Amino acid sequence: MVEKHIVDSLKTWFYEETDKMPVNSLQFAWVGQAGFLFKTKSIRLGIDLYLSDSLARKYQGGEFPHKRMVDIPIPPESLTNLDVVLCSHGHTDHMDKETLTALFSDGKGPLVIAPRYEVSRLLDMGIPSVRIVGLSEGESFLMKEGIAIHAIPAAHEELTYDSWGQIKALGFVVDMGFVSWYHSGDTVRFPSLCESIKTWNPSLYFLPVNGKKPHLTEKGIIGNLSIAEAGNLAKDIGASLLIPHHFGMFDFNTVAEDSIISTLSDQGWEKDTTFILPSLKTIYTYTNERK
Repeated sequence: MVEKHIVDSLKTWFYEETDKMPVNSLQFAWVGQAGFLFKTKSIRLGIDLYLSDSLARKYQGGEFPHKRMVDIPIPPESLTNLDVVLCSHGHTDHMDKETLTALFSDGKGPLVIAPRYEVSRLLDMGIPSVRIVGLSEGESFLMKEGIAIHAIPAAHEELTYDSWGQIKALGFVVDMGFVSWYHSGDTVRFPSLCESIKTWNPSLYFLPVNGKKPHLTEKGIIGNLSIAEAGNLAKDIGASLLIPHHFGMFDFNTVAEDSIISTLSDQGWEKDTTFILPSLKTIYTYTNERK
């Protein structure tokens, strides 16, 4: 179902022509934390891209310095052919001003889809209003390529709304026709989450695994699903493939790769078959052979 190969340069991969890709093929690459890049024959898409050192500069000398554990795998200004970028919520490691503004360095830039709650933040960054789509839970956006993006509520660590009823954090189900995938953004499990996702029947699940840590929550660094919670959620909804994220970026808020592998394996997930532990500079190709 999924093949993988290591590349020397994500930039080279992302710029390769897609004319030879099968119409039922999806390629994706992890770029750290919750960020991924996706390619199909018809579209190039990114989600929750943190491709700068802005947090390290912001928190330098502080209790949590936010120093990267990995290098930036691809410079954002090189992503000039990106069609759309999704931002799940306003935290900088998911909606980074330095990354997003670099995407518009050539005067063009992608469509930016984010919670309506955060549209004012994007405008303050200088993102052109004509390139912004704001969504709230239960809403969908149909792109001209026939790709549908569905907004799923997210609770980071709780469901939060503004005075107009717009939710603060989202996950997204992206229906590409031959495959649908769900990226949770940052979330914990809450009663309506399973039903919200099941409505769209995605096959691939991108879920956080760094968990909740009370000492971090007290400092305003709020948590997510744990490894076991992510595995159980994916099982309960019937995921075909689980891809963990939100680890390996900041040493104060991560989990060991060995723990991810052992916990999911104990739950019955099979590495490289029903779950993939993503690694940088690795391209994963999903092909739906039934289409």
